Amino acid sequence: MTTNFIGENLLPGQLGHFFIILSFIASFFSGVCFFLAAKSETTDPKASLAWKRLARGSFLFHTIGIIAIFSVLYYVITHHLFEYNYAYQHSNKELPMKYLLSCFWEGQEGSFMLWTFWHCVLGWAVIRWSKGLENRAMTVISGTQVALTTMLLGFYLTPELKIGSTPFILLRDAMVGAPIFSDPNYLANFIKDGNGLNVLLQNYWMVIHPPVLFLGFASTLVPFSFIIAALWKGDYSSFIKPTIIATLFSGAALGTGIMMGGAWAYESLNFGGYWAWDPVENASLVPWLTMVAGLHTLIIFKATGRSLKITMVLYALTYALVWYSTFLTRTGVLGDTSVHAFTGEGKSLYWHLLVVLGTILILSAIMMARRWRSMPSIPTEEALSSREFWMTIGAFVFILSAAHIILVTSIPVYAPLVKWLSGKEIAPPNERELHYNNVQVWIAIMLGLLSGATLYLKFKKTETKAIFKKFLILGGIALLLSLFIGFGQKISGIQYVLMLFSAVFAIVACVYYAFGVQKGKLKKRGAALTHFGFAVTLLGVLLSSYGKEVLSINTTGAQIDLGKSDPMDALKESQENILLFRGSRVAMGDYFATYLGDSSSKEDPRQFFKVRFERIDPKTKQTIEEFVLYPDAFVNPKGQQGLSSNPDTRHYLNRDIFTYVNSIYKAPDKGEYKSDTLHAGDTLFLANSMMVFEGFERDATREGYRPRQEDVTVGAKLKVHTLEEGNYDLKPLLVVRDNQLITVDDSAKGIGLYTRFAGLIPEQNAAIIDTKQLDPKDQYIVLKALLFPYINVLWIGILLTAFGFLMSMWNRITKKA
Repeated sequence: MTTNFIGENLLPGQLGHFFIILSFIASFFSGVCFFLAAKSETTDPKASLAWKRLARGSFLFHTIGIIAIFSVLYYVITHHLFEYNYAYQHSNKELPMKYLLSCFWEGQEGSFMLWTFWHCVLGWAVIRWSKGLENRAMTVISGTQVALTTMLLGFYLTPELKIGSTPFILLRDAMVGAPIFSDPNYLANFIKDGNGLNVLLQNYWMVIHPPVLFLGFASTLVPFSFIIAALWKGDYSSFIKPTIIATLFSGAALGTGIMMGGAWAYESLNFGGYWAWDPVENASLVPWLTMVAGLHTLIIFKATGRSLKITMVLYALTYALVWYSTFLTRTGVLGDTSVHAFTGEGKSLYWHLLVVLGTILILSAIMMARRWRSMPSIPTEEALSSREFWMTIGAFVFILSAAHIILVTSIPVYAPLVKWLSGKEIAPPNERELHYNNVQVWIAIMLGLLSGATLYLKFKKTETKAIFKKFLILGGIALLLSLFIGFGQKISGIQYVLMLFSAVFAIVACVYYAFGVQKGKLKKRGAALTHFGFAVTLLGVLLSSYGKEVLSINTTGAQIDLGKSDPMDALKESQENILLFRGSRVAMGDYFATYLGDSSSKEDPRQFFKVRFERIDPKTKQTIEEFVLYPDAFVNPKGQQGLSSNPDTRHYLNRDIFTYVNSIYKAPDKGEYKSDTLHAGDTLFLANSMMVFEGFERDATREGYRPRQEDVTVGAKLKVHTLEEGNYDLKPLLVVRDNQLITVDDSAKGIGLYTRFAGLIPEQNAAIIDTKQLDPKDQYIVLKALLFPYINVLWIGILLTAFGFLMSMWNRITKKA
């Protein structure tokens, strides 16, 4: 028996399914036509042109289909059609419009759609500008689109075997057997609202970070398609310039996307910083490292004819690593080792992603095996003083960094195999940040030195005497600056001192190279600017991480339980968090912190905690600086017990003070109001303030009170004076409505004071004012505060690096060869 469900809007889902199938078929047909066009390029140019026209038309239909899927899903989300599982799981009616966009990429299906969309945009760029590479490159791109659109099909080949997951599945089909669907009117009777967006994604960075990051991921396909095109035809000259340009764009986009994620973590997560070596962060960084290595070996090939084979391997490996990172983060294999990997809904993708990854690896291996012996190479060794020798060393260091990161990140993947083969159990390092830092710091040292030195070397051979003298001068300047910075920031430890010197040396070398060697050649300074930005980034990482200081030291000796299961973690967190009772002033580093209370509103589900910071001159005892921070938290989000905290930060030119709340307590309101009769001008002394009754106000109104035409309203004007909080103007109301008295209370939550206009004594011109003031010990927060010195150096370095990539790209575009 078929149930006719009431209120369901099925048309958007039907349109969505249609456009998914359209885009799948169109991408498949486009790939076949581009393949046939490529096959007949030399044998039958007219047939090749005809196939190319068909292929472009099919790719146009595919693009239209993808845009239509986006539009339909956007309609479903913004119109709160909770009969669809995607809208129900990822949105609700309270979300502001800007966060409704984030609902797209919270789920698997939406993020694959975003990836596919960027491939469409980049595909048209390849069609427009790749010239002779178009047919072969677009065969690869269209084939990849086939793989991606299968992720959206949601077809069952057998009851157990499913291909993809459609964003247009109905809620009743996703939750088969749920009792609510026995009611034909389940939408009206049971589904009042959606589950809502993950609270971690309710941040403006998450509106822009995923699109930029996925643009970076998608853009790695373009250089990969170019190297496959080169291997296909055996043409190793025409692919060089477009591949370099595409790689420079991809380096800028992916690098920017990664560090936008760092900025999101810094502002929205309680990582205690911008980078925590989380597996998801690592998985996005590794393809960037191998791609940069490939860029440098390709430049070597262009200049000298060397390193073609390793270049092909690196570009193929980069694109395979993009899919491998998707496998890591979306199949649940990382489990609870990452704070923002998919752990449940992605398990159905496990074999699907493995098939795609295997196809990429097999295709790349076959293409390279066919051409391996015929690929041009130079049998002689590079000169030790040549630029290509040291650029190759630099590429190897990038590869070394990537290998270490991906091997440690992948431990949950291969640990079962190791146990099966050897009986030994392996696990990710307990001190994750310490482990990565202890290895990667040496890699940073080598990259810093190479970033500065290689600019001065020439391809094939360099005059060693002149360059050695220049390096001595640059090294001397860098040493003096390093000593100045090192002593000022109290940097110790041989590895950190060497990292400081290498970063400063690279900065000095890049500045001199840009202005002393490349005089007046602004367009050609892209490489120097990129290396300079990278060196500034290394310096920012060192200064902000090494000098990071915990301000919220618990000096009471009392154990603060923050729910950590590991005893050492529990002890560490107890020592680095401080208990702040409302209204109590506590020393915190160079500051005094006072928790002033919390606030919330109907428009924003977060709870804000007001904390005042003061810095006192030790000699004069005068306040020389004062500011208020508002760290916030979602309390019991989505019906789950606990906090999801968002930090608040005080930004300075040379440092940041970073705060977040780890625990809160607010006792149930058991206080009773105390009544006082007050005449105009009377003063009432309270626990930590005094209140003056200034008189009455007829026809009074204030925020929160909605008057009716028949209301007669009187307000009691109250001025509250405090020593530390300044003044509060309160106006509780007394309303006569339908021969009944109604009171509208007012409060000064910062000091826990609540007031009520309880009555009027006309003959005495007096008011009966009820007051209640909460005990400060009935409310507290547990706060963690960190100081990050010179973190702006890091952000500036990242921006300069990205800008350097784009400047180099523009230089390559405008060059004739």
